[in-house]
Amino acid sequence: MWDNNTFPLFHAATAFTSIGRERRARAALTWMADLGSERRSWMVEQAAAAGHPLERLLPPPVAKPLHTRDYRGQVSPPFMPLTAEAALELGTDYDFAAAEVRTLLIERVGTRLTGSLVLSAPRRYDGGLQAADPPELNLWLEDVTDVNFDSDDRVGAALHSGAEGIVIGVGASGELRATSGTAYPDDRSWHLSTAGRAADQRTPPREEQTRRTPERRRPYPEGAVLVAARILHSVMLEIRMVRYAHLADRIPVRMLASALAGADADILAAGAHRGSRREKAFRNLTETWIKKGGSALAPWFIGELRRVIREERLPDATKAWIEGITTPEAKHPRLVTASALDLPPEGELRLAKYTTAHTRHETPQDPAAVIVLAHTEQDSPNRPWRLRALKVEDVSRFRLRTDAFDGPHELRTVEETISVESLKLGRDALDVHGRKARP
Repeated sequence: MWDNNTFPLFHAATAFTSIGRERRARAALTWMADLGSERRSWMVEQAAAAGHPLERLLPPPVAKPLHTRDYRGQVSPPFMPLTAEAALELGTDYDFAAAEVRTLLIERVGTRLTGSLVLSAPRRYDGGLQAADPPELNLWLEDVTDVNFDSDDRVGAALHSGAEGIVIGVGASGELRATSGTAYPDDRSWHLSTAGRAADQRTPPREEQTRRTPERRRPYPEGAVLVAARILHSVMLEIRMVRYAHLADRIPVRMLASALAGADADILAAGAHRGSRREKAFRNLTETWIKKGGSALAPWFIGELRRVIREERLPDATKAWIEGITTPEAKHPRLVTASALDLPPEGELRLAKYTTAHTRHETPQDPAAVIVLAHTEQDSPNRPWRLRALKVEDVSRFRLRTDAFDGPHELRTVEETISVESLKLGRDALDVHGRKARP
């Protein structure tokens, strides 16, 4: 379940009959699947992993137009598979020879590598009023097989796609290889490009475009049902914070997931009650989550409950219940787990991200790198591995090779001044030169 489907879940769980629950659940799933083909595929995949054949419960997917129009009525660029045709189209409208890398990200996902590359590439066409704002070409890569990047050699690019996959040349000797990928030109003037003008001819006016059916309004949950829904929604948002690489080691995902383990069946069971028994059931469920979270999560739960009181109109009895379990006298440790100050002696590289100094939409970005490592505890090697995120600022050089992701490597630093050092992994497969790494 995605976080924006939390309230529909509780709406379905609190229907009066099993038929009503089924109808509401199907409606919520249909609305969620209509958010896009990737969302639908994700839903089907997750349901299959849990033993539920979801595809047969959903209506047939509706074909989406390749191009749409924005609020101005201008045709918008599509997300396109990185085929030979797409590479030719991009090369027609953008000068790859003068392109410059703005961001590189390589991440290990299971046993494979994925990546993304952002290039600032001059237009080959007149950008009109947006000519002063250079576009960014976003390239997402699946099953990356080769990485050889040096930030000192980041100007100039070449894009090739063929039967053997995708090859992106960077600078004089840099290279990225992958089996497949997707491209998206983030360009406010794309409608003026060769590809944009061609798309404009075959894209209907905005008022004629098929629009997504709005979600039907449903009764807003009340009392303890609303409180439980808000808590579940907040937990999912908190867990999703790990998508920000520099926070990967700060969010206690395992503890949050353990606290809400079995929530699906528990919500259905609580929703089957009526009247005051339902209110009591959802209060008990919320308190159970807090209890399972233990003292480490207690302050976070308490803070969220107090926020619900501030932001929602609750019955007096529900408010009194929350105030009773969030007494200000209670003292608890902080939620966020603090990173250790010392670097682990070795680790497995999980993610490496480099951003060069640049300005985008009048917002300056400083040169920086984020490194995420998986490592064991030095004093407890048999315990589960931990993630460690390191942020390096004022990066003057960033070098990365594929073998940086091959198994555990020694992690070391070479101090050059009081505040500047090189962070190296393995045989310099990763070498980041900048301000001392900090958690």
